[in-house]
Amino acid sequence: MPAAAPVRLADRLVWGAAGAVAWPVLGTAAWLHPDARGFGTHQQLGLPPCTFEAMTRVPCPGCGLTTSFAAMAHGHVVEALRAHLMGPLLFALTVAVAAAAPGGVRRGWSVLRVLSQRSLTMYLGATLAAGLTTFALRLWQRFG
Repeated sequence: MPAAAPVRLADRLVWGAAGAVAWPVLGTAAWLHPDARGFGTHQQLGLPPCTFEAMTRVPCPGCGLTTSFAAMAHGHVVEALRAHLMGPLLFALTVAVAAAAPGGVRRGWSVLRVLSQRSLTMYLGATLAAGLTTFALRLWQRFG
């Protein structure tokens, strides 16, 4: 019978840090009210309007993500997709990390083993494609 892999402190710390980030992100998304414009929800946190777009006159690739997260936290999937196609995918990933983090800390799951799973690689690829699609559509609307 092969010996069990040693539980590494580093893995437990990474899971702890991931949970320490994921849970407040989800809580903040639930606290915010999605802006009806599909962007600008971050301003409820006291942040300024998008500096990237103001400086470059190019639509920000991330504009709408906070609105998308807030919409998802309130169960409004269509509104979330309208705000940013990548938002619902990132939100689901954040929920998965938040849910898995306590088990990862307790059991010391290998972070590298989790990250090397083919299904996660495919999911992250789809998430990136959704983000690039949103950005391309916004460029087309602005300059097309």
